[in-house]
Amino acid sequence: MRFKKYLIISLLLLTGFSGGLTANFYLPKPESATAVDLRLDDQEAAIRAIKKAIPAVVNVIIMDQRTTTIVNLDTGEQTKKTDLAQKGSGTGFLISADGLILTNKHVVNAANEKTGQYKILLNSGKRYDAQLVGKDPINDLAVLKISDKNLPFVQLGDSDKLQLGATVIAIGNALGRYQNSVTKGIVSGLGRSIEASDQTGATAEALDNVIQIDAEINPGNSGGPLIDLNGSIVGINVALDQSASAIGFALPINDAKQVVRSVKEIGRIVRPRLGIKYAMITPELVDENKLSKSSGAWITVNTDGTRSILPNSPAAKAGLSEGDIITEINGIKLEGRTTLLSVVQRYSPGNKIGLKVFRDGRFIILTATLDEFK
Repeated sequence: MRFKKYLIISLLLLTGFSGGLTANFYLPKPESATAVDLRLDDQEAAIRAIKKAIPAVVNVIIMDQRTTTIVNLDTGEQTKKTDLAQKGSGTGFLISADGLILTNKHVVNAANEKTGQYKILLNSGKRYDAQLVGKDPINDLAVLKISDKNLPFVQLGDSDKLQLGATVIAIGNALGRYQNSVTKGIVSGLGRSIEASDQTGATAEALDNVIQIDAEINPGNSGGPLIDLNGSIVGINVALDQSASAIGFALPINDAKQVVRSVKEIGRIVRPRLGIKYAMITPELVDENKLSKSSGAWITVNTDGTRSILPNSPAAKAGLSEGDIITEINGIKLEGRTTLLSVVQRYSPGNKIGLKVFRDGRFIILTATLDEFK
């Protein structure tokens, strides 16, 4: 009986399907209105977001002194000539109407801090000379300043609200030639920890809690904005994996807000310091190092003779040791995207923080007084 019931239902469905199939064979099948509407909504939202953000996106051109040796072929006499030459380029974006620009530290590092010059080209075609306000001591960020008023600027979003699959758009000066190139993709990963280096491989920097995206980015995109469909900045494009075709990374904008705030309020970049080298615990780290906790910030034990706890730092004064696992700061659990760096940066130099530390099979509580990165 059960078989006959299923058979009847199946035959009814197939009959209805075959009738529809006959009609569809002769009549063009309209595309789903819902699918078309969703695609148009996404496209229109992307266009609106780009139009909103792009006036505030700038090209950053790095100039520095170049010394050329000229040899007189008749006499063999050598003379030196010094002039300005372009050393690099990147992208940035205006974060205030009076000309503050956020970009990557590695972009401005293309020139010597004492002799370098920074040229800014706006989307409107206006050109400016910029001053270097400061470089972030703990992240790949730098702030430049141009002198003007009523400039277009972007709204900073909330990168903590990003979810996997969210649509994002990268804008930048691709390859240093294609101004305001736009690529679109999704958030492919959150809370990544990577080590990025320049093209020579000579300079490497550990980046924590970065956003992985599949929106294609290229050299020259560095320092450019990653925006959401509201046109708000959710990240700063910082690196790409050259071994893959569409793996890029961006710094979360929330990690830059402390930099922006201190520049606006104090006039320079102020960062609180704990003074340790650490790694956020992952399953791989647990297996490799036989750790007894599955989350937290592990103060690494180095085999190359370097120290993970800086001498005379707040961490050293608080009594932290290599191998300790910090599981909480002021009751905030360190796990996932809540990294030690992101929590410490909520405080200011001089603030005291309580540390819940796992050591030798038990928890202890320590207190550290943060100082300032110099």
